[in-house]
Amino acid sequence: ELLAKLLSAALSGAVGLWSGIPAGTALGLPAVLSGTAAVLGNLAAIAVAVLTYGWSGRLVRRFLARRRRGGTSSSKHRERLERIWAGYGLPGVALLSPLLMGAPLGTLLALLLGAPRRRLLRWMVASVVLWGTVLTGAAAFGLSVSGG
Repeated sequence: ELLAKLLSAALSGAVGLWSGIPAGTALGLPAVLSGTAAVLGNLAAIAVAVLTYGWSGRLVRRFLARRRRGGTSSSKHRERLERIWAGYGLPGVALLSPLLMGAPLGTLLALLLGAPRRRLLRWMVASVVLWGTVLTGAAAFGLSVSGG
């Protein structure tokens, strides 16, 4: 049962920390376990994005090209990321993408913008661990205040 809860938090965390940490706590996991599982899931998704970039990058480019015409949220994500890239470079993209669009999508978009893989991976790991810690702390604090 514990393993199933941890895997659920990790899989939800692969999509985003915003969903993984609350999902784990909703399943009854302590905040620290929920946060750890979500962070590990998110890091795994980032690793998959970096490792499969040649293949997945082509898919994302095609997807964005189709969406660019319609002005959908995907093209808005890319435009937002391009502004961050221009103003703050790789550190800014890495620190903000987990909050704005999810680290895996932010990783793929940063690679499309020409970010070097190893440097991007280091920054994304640091960012996900940082935000995972902050969000886990917030979840733990919220649970302690609410009596949960």
